[in-house]
Amino acid sequence: MKLIINGDLNEYYVQTLCLLFFPGEKFSKTEPDAPDAPIAELTVDGTQNAASATVTLTYRGKSVTKSAEGVATGESFMADAKRIAAGKAFFAAGKSLLGITAQWGILTGVRPSKIALRALNGGKTKLETKTRLAKELILSPKKAALVTDIAAIERKIIATLPPKSCSVYVSIPFCPSRCSYCSFVSCTSPKLLALLDDYLIKLCRDIDECFDNIYELGMSVSTLYIGGGTPTTLNAAQLKILLSKLSSRVDVSSLREFTVEAGRPDTVTAEKLALLREFGVTRVSINPQTLNDDILEAIGRKHTTEQFYYAYDLARKSGIKCINTDLIAGLPGEGFGSFSETVDKIIALKPENLTVHTLCIKSAADFAHDAKNKVNDNGDTSKCIDYSQISAKNAGYIPYYIYRQKNAVSNLENVGFAFPGTEGLYNIFMMEEIHSIFAVGAGAVTKLVSPDRNHIERIFEFKYPYEYLTKEDPEKRAEKRTKIFEFFNTYGI
Repeated sequence: MKLIINGDLNEYYVQTLCLLFFPGEKFSKTEPDAPDAPIAELTVDGTQNAASATVTLTYRGKSVTKSAEGVATGESFMADAKRIAAGKAFFAAGKSLLGITAQWGILTGVRPSKIALRALNGGKTKLETKTRLAKELILSPKKAALVTDIAAIERKIIATLPPKSCSVYVSIPFCPSRCSYCSFVSCTSPKLLALLDDYLIKLCRDIDECFDNIYELGMSVSTLYIGGGTPTTLNAAQLKILLSKLSSRVDVSSLREFTVEAGRPDTVTAEKLALLREFGVTRVSINPQTLNDDILEAIGRKHTTEQFYYAYDLARKSGIKCINTDLIAGLPGEGFGSFSETVDKIIALKPENLTVHTLCIKSAADFAHDAKNKVNDNGDTSKCIDYSQISAKNAGYIPYYIYRQKNAVSNLENVGFAFPGTEGLYNIFMMEEIHSIFAVGAGAVTKLVSPDRNHIERIFEFKYPYEYLTKEDPEKRAEKRTKIFEFFNTYGI
């Protein structure tokens, strides 16, 4: 896609506006290779408080030009009038040229509930917040209501956090096989899975250092999350080593939540679940993604629907009090009928948590190269998301956290639902950047958050497990500790 920007406006922001109407496109300032590739030209002028913008979209021989004005005040959701003007011009041009009405309006970014939460914390009512979202950012009424309802629930939960709290994330970036849609860094080959024993040795050392830092800072751990990859790729003996180390460093009975992702049903055994229960795990994720075996095979999931039911039954019998299940709307080849049937069957199981994702195609995914031919973009995905949200509500679930991703099918969202009182706390704290997350393991990102939540610093670990193991760097470890303490010395705890 050719993108031309005349005026002073962040290029990345403009690209996200383009992706509302042309998901999956790559950007160029010269002529695109494909003759029918879209072209967007934006001209923006003005100040941070008042601005105008004109957008011309050209696609498949048709062209549309739209203009808009933007005004930003101290109470505006967007502080830059040029962004507002550009967003409204893109919204109008995309609607006119393609017939697409973006349900999220001109709101971009991963954390849509953050702005609603800010409004509620500033004294706005739910009704005022919904109304302003629809008016200022052109959200559809149902999206404005959804994000405001979620923010209200998050606000109540966040208010219960004690001072000086934090969470800990432990990364196990290994899977038994790779799903076709996956873009996460995870090891799947037998050669790389053979790294697990050595990986655990170093991980346990880093866990010690992590908790040493937390306790030296005088902080307490509210939630603990073991994610991946698929942590239950570990065999029972390896899993016990990890759980033993964690339980030696934190009183798990004091945690508000202890989650382990057991996302692949083909890695779940009664023995592993018994270990999780023994070591105080309170929440597990067992994820079918779909209950259509043909689709499971097509997307590279090496398990069947029957295996999911078996793993779910084992988890229920284990005594772990909270089970989450993940579904994905918009999987290649899966229409509304198949997805809605999956939703009905999952809700019948009554998992405490249900997370519904919209398929997002990233460049690292195996089928990214021909995603445009495979991704369901005929409107079914929007119907699937609507159905999941209505069905969850009718079954007694409440939406409690939300996030969005670039290149999601139909520009839709990912939403977590829960029976009241079973909300996934780590998901809220992490997504809304409420308190610091100390992270260990390959690919992990420690996120330091100041008490006023106005300052955030990220510290990245080595991305790949083999780097994590082979690029031992005492200076890097010392630098991480220094950054942590300097951050809290500067901003407080």
